[in-house]
Amino acid sequence: MKKFVFTLQSWYDMQLGLEKQHKLELKNIEAEIAKCQNHLMQLGNDFDKAKGEYCSAVSKGVGAPRIKEFGLYFDSLKTAMAAVQMEITRLDREREQQMQKLIHTRREIKLLDKLRETQYAEYMENAKKQHDKFIDDLVSFNVTTS
Repeated sequence: MKKFVFTLQSWYDMQLGLEKQHKLELKNIEAEIAKCQNHLMQLGNDFDKAKGEYCSAVSKGVGAPRIKEFGLYFDSLKTAMAAVQMEITRLDREREQQMQKLIHTRREIKLLDKLRETQYAEYMENAKKQHDKFIDDLVSFNVTTS
């Protein structure tokens, strides 16, 4: 009796490879998001620290050029924070797209699994029929030879 062969095995293997690739890309995107969030938190801490220094300097009395320097520094921190936030938003959209690709691939794999089960059931049914036919032929041969 011949061995069971799933007719779409190469497609199934390709889908498994795509699933691994999508998972890896998703993991990389999430690592990049975490890195950006840490950078954003660090910028927020720098902003709070500079704000404390600014309040301390103003309470002690400070000149206009120093206030202007603080203002420029705050503006640069806000710009950097906005850029990092935009990057996080872009990465979130990219992550969502990657999730959709992964979901689609998993659905393909489940569909192929069901198709494999159906083909295997047909294979087993045919194997049983062949076995039963062989037994019948053997019994009828024994009867005719006796």
